[in-house]
Amino acid sequence: KIQKSKAAKLLAAQSSSKSKGKKKKWSKGKLREKKNNRVVFTKDLYQKFLVDVPKKLKVITIYNLVENFKINCSLARRGIRELLAKGTITPVVPSGTYAVYTKSAKAVADEAAAKKAGAEKGAEKGKKQPQQKKGKAKAAETEEADE
Repeated sequence: KIQKSKAAKLLAAQSSSKSKGKKKKWSKGKLREKKNNRVVFTKDLYQKFLVDVPKKLKVITIYNLVENFKINCSLARRGIRELLAKGTITPVVPSGTYAVYTKSAKAVADEAAAKKAGAEKGAEKGKKQPQQKKGKAKAAETEEADE
């Protein structure tokens, strides 16, 4: 066999790579949309957070708070600590990595008391006289019910 010179080898390598086509590029994968969540509580958001979390959410996790209130995770964890200190939520699965919380019994009792008070006020305002039924058949039914 005859040895090729370095130039000849280089030329052969370049011509063979041209026939294969373009060099394959790595795909960048699917890019997620960047979320622009809050990093600090505003007064309004903080008040809404303290009221709505025990009232509306049955299962309270950091991710639920992030999704519902558009806050970042560190702010959600801090909010959970505040709610725990106030006693409005109780831990179900206390864990450093993935903690699950729910309404405390105290919060549930407060809600029930508020509903009851609201229902009593509504009943006092809107007491209506029972309407009398019209027609012979309906009058007969009421008489039978009375007996």
